[in-house]
Parts: sequence; C-alpha cells; structure tokens
Amino acid sequence: MPGVNCLGRFTASADFRDDTGLGLLNNNRGCIVSGNRFPSYKAVCVAAFVGFAISLGAMAVASEAEPEERERIMAEIERRLVDDAAREAAIRAGRDRSVLCASCHGVDGNSLRSYIPNLAEQNTAYIIEQIGKFVDGERQHFVMPVLARDFSFQDKVNLAVYYASQTLEPAEADPILAARGKPLYEQYCLGCHGATGRGHAGYAVVAGQKVEYAISSMKRYRENALRRGEPLETTRSDLLMEQATAHLSDEDIAALAHYSALLE
Repeated sequence: MPGVNCLGRFTASADFRDDTGLGLLNNNRGCIVSGNRFPSYKAVCVAAFVGFAISLGAMAVASEAEPEERERIMAEIERRLVDDAAREAAIRAGRDRSVLCASCHGVDGNSLRSYIPNLAEQNTAYIIEQIGKFVDGERQHFVMPVLARDFSFQDKVNLAVYYASQTLEPAEADPILAARGKPLYEQYCLGCHGATGRGHAGYAVVAGQKVEYAISSMKRYRENALRRGEPLETTRSDLLMEQATAHLSDEDIAALAHYSALLE
C-alpha cells in the first residue's frame, strides 16, 4: 500500500503472540507510514512499559467511570452520525488520528495482516467497548493499551465513526469449510451476530473478518472458558463468547471462521 513500508518490521513468531496476534517488532529501526516515522522497537518497548506503569494506579478509577463515559461517547457518536457535516468532520479527524493504527489495521481499516482484525464497517459500540477493555486491562496486548489510554474523548468518537464508515473488502475463505460452518453459526452465533454477521445491538461485525484472526480469537475465548493455557494466551474474556466456544473443536472453530468471513 503506498506510503506504508513497515510491514517487514513485524513478526508473527510463536514466541510472542498477544491478543490480536501481533508479534513483537523484530529490529531497532522505526518505520514510516504516510511520511511519519514510527517509534523504534526500543522506543515502543519503553513507551509501553512506562505507560503501563503509570496507568496501573488509574485503572480502577477508569474502570468505575467507563460505563458513564461510554454512554457519553455513544451519544456523541449518534449525534455525529445524523448530521452530515459533523459526520464528515469526524471522519476527517478520525483518519488523521488513525495514522498509528494504519500500519496494522490498514489506512481504511482493512487489515494488512491475516492475524490482525479488520476495523472497516465495524460497529461503533463494539469499537468503543474494546477500547475500554484495553484501557482497563480486561483485554491484553503489547501496544494497544498504551495507545488506547492516550485516546481522548473526541479521539474515540472520531475513530469509531471513521472506521465504521469505511468499506470492508471481500475476505478470502474456503467455501467447503464455510459450508460446514453454516449450521454451527446458526446454532452458536446467530443470536448475537445476526444472519448477515453484522452484529445485533453493538455486537461485533464478524462478516468479512480475517480467518486467522477469527480462529485465534475463538480459541482464546475457549481456552479462557476451560481455564487452560498460559495467562498471556488467555487474554480475551466474555461470558457469552466463552459459553459459545467452550465445547467447540479446532475443526468447528475453523469452519465458523471461514463461514463468517464469507458473510456480506
């Protein structure tokens, strides 16, 4: 993609895969996206450590205030979405604020890596919920908590509006596996994510999601439900998702991921 040349500076090795599947940077050089130099590996490590240490004391307070703030954010998002001028202003601001997100999630929210989620056309409520989980430590990641804690109220509004407004590119998936996943989806996923995978009442859009990322996420929910694996590997917690995945086999999960990827 023009203006993005840092992809080779990330690794997906098994020695460190965090919640989104993003590996550690594998050298000390920075990378450039749209003319802006990203922090080097050392700088990211230091920033992540310092940001984590500083934020520990504030996490409890942030967690208590989160529901009220989330309501205010969603109210502001709704206000922007019904006003064409305000919506366009939010999209422009969100695009500018997303420069650090673009190296992984793509300039338009279509992920550049199979193990990193698409954000294009994602439900705004789900985006805001996940930012909150990164902030309060409920969802773990090497970089995202530091970035999320730096987002202002307006940043969250603008980013959610921006990504929700982008067009999701068609996903690649195996139609044979997808056919096996259809009855599983109807049994376990339909109630929350809907027949088209667009998500009811703020649940995640799973239609068109990266297959590898979807598989990884479902396995992490399952491992957390079964209390298996190392702590760093069980970093996603959601009661409904844990209940839905607890008894799924690896084959079931793969079939579901391929089916949802082909939903439109």
